[in-house]
Amino acid sequence: MGDIWSPLRLIRNLMETADLPPVTWLIRSDDSIRYTTGDFASGYLRDRELWESLLDLGHEIGWHMHLMSFNDATGRFGFDPDPEWLLEAYEALAQHVEVRATRMGWDYGSSILFRRLDDLGIRIDFSALPGNIAWFEAGDDTVVVDWLRCPDKPYRPCVRDYQSQGSPELSILEVPVTQFRNSALGRVKRFGWRLCHGNAELRGLNRKTRVITKKAQRLPPMDSDVLAFYFHPEELTPQGIRDLLANIDLLKRLPGVEFLTASATHLHVLDGEQAGYREFEASKSWAGKDLDLAWV
Repeated sequence: MGDIWSPLRLIRNLMETADLPPVTWLIRSDDSIRYTTGDFASGYLRDRELWESLLDLGHEIGWHMHLMSFNDATGRFGFDPDPEWLLEAYEALAQHVEVRATRMGWDYGSSILFRRLDDLGIRIDFSALPGNIAWFEAGDDTVVVDWLRCPDKPYRPCVRDYQSQGSPELSILEVPVTQFRNSALGRVKRFGWRLCHGNAELRGLNRKTRVITKKAQRLPPMDSDVLAFYFHPEELTPQGIRDLLANIDLLKRLPGVEFLTASATHLHVLDGEQAGYREFEASKSWAGKDLDLAWV
C-alpha cells in the first residue's frame, strides 16, 4: 500500500503554488477509513493545521464517503446502501468542523441515503450526473449509480424519489456536477457499456464527466446557472496544477462569473427561492444572469 497521506502534501503544494478561488474540500469519513486508520476523522486530524489554514482563507470543508461496510463473517468490504456507521462518521468529522456539504463515492444517490443526509442537517450535495447510469464493483457487489431522470439544474429531491423534485421535498439541495460534451466515439463506447449491462437507454450519451485538473479546450454547455466542478487531490501533479489554473482562467472569461463554496451556493439558490422564483426552473435561461461556480 502506498502512502495514504500523500494527497495532503499535494494540497499543501497546490496552495503554495497558486492563489485559488474558494474550494469546498471534501474529507473522506466512512467505514473503510475507520478500518484503515482507526478513526473516521483521521483525514482531518492528520493535518489539522492545513485544514484550519484553508478555512481562514475562505475555503470550506465537507464530507465524502463510499458506502461500503466491513463484513466480519466474510472478512471483506461490500456495498452497504444504508450503513449503520453513517451517523458516527458524520459526528466524528462534525465535532471539528461544521459539515454542510457532501459528495458521494461513485456519484451514488438514493432516496434512503438523501433522507438520512437530510436528517443529519446536510444542506447541499454534489453527486448527481444528469442522464447518466453507471456500474461499479464494490468487493463482490455491483453498485448501480442511476441519475438518468434527474434535472440539469439544482433541485430539492422529493422524499420518495431522489431524482425528481416534488412534494413532499427534502431540505437538502442537489446540485448536479457540470458535464462536458462527449465525442462521437465516446457515445458509441458508452452505449456499448450500457448494452453489456442490459441497458439500452439513450439519454445522456452525449455527456461526459471531466475533472477540472484536466485541461478543457472549450467551456461546457451552460445547462444551469450553477456550474459545479471537482477534482481529486492525487491529480494535483505539476501538469494537473497547470491544467487546473488554465481552466480557472477559461472560466473567468464568463460574464458575471463568481466562484463560491458549497454553502455560499446553497445561500445563492435559497435567496432565489425567497425572491419568488427557483433558479432550476426549465423556463429560465442563463443568458444575462450571474454564473456561480461551486468547487468540490
